[in-house]
Amino acid sequence: HHPRVLWAQRKDVVYLTIELEDAPEATFTDESIDFACVKDDKKYAFHLDFYKPIVVKKTVKSDSKRVSFYILKKADDTVWWERLCKEKGKVNFVHTDFSRFVDEDESEDEKPAHPGMDFSQLGMGGMPGMGGMGGMPGMGGMGGMPDFSAMGGMPGMGGMGGMPDFSAMGGMPGLDSGDHDADHEDGPDDDEE
Repeated sequence: HHPRVLWAQRKDVVYLTIELEDAPEATFTDESIDFACVKDDKKYAFHLDFYKPIVVKKTVKSDSKRVSFYILKKADDTVWWERLCKEKGKVNFVHTDFSRFVDEDESEDEKPAHPGMDFSQLGMGGMPGMGGMGGMPGMGGMGGMPDFSAMGGMPGMGGMGGMPDFSAMGGMPGLDSGDHDADHEDGPDDDEE
């Protein structure tokens, strides 16, 4: 078996997380990592050759009960790693750590202070409640869109403005407009025997 391994990088370091509760320390060389242990009668082990060398003596480890987290210093901080492993191809138990992921072309001052995702970078003015997202630049209005404003907007969407008024349509044929409560969930009452 293999534990799940997550990785991400910055210009000068690689973040590596081994997701296995109470895991022993991994063994590093400048070129690779080795890991082996037995947990709950299952043997976990892997060996990975790194894409480029690291500086082992500058490796920092932080443990929690559920994961082992390592910060590995790149030997050459001018090289952005294309992948964690030297070999091309998918390693099924190695995944990108999107909570720490940064694109190569992001500058140091654009990174959030916390190495997690920073939604303000998405150009939507933040996520909570979605606010009003405004129009799309260059669209010049949608022209001919009906007015849905009578719907009162959807919670968290800040109103849709410009949507048609469907209130005059009434109910759909074959559907009653009464309350649908829990005693109707199992089907019509006349089906009971």
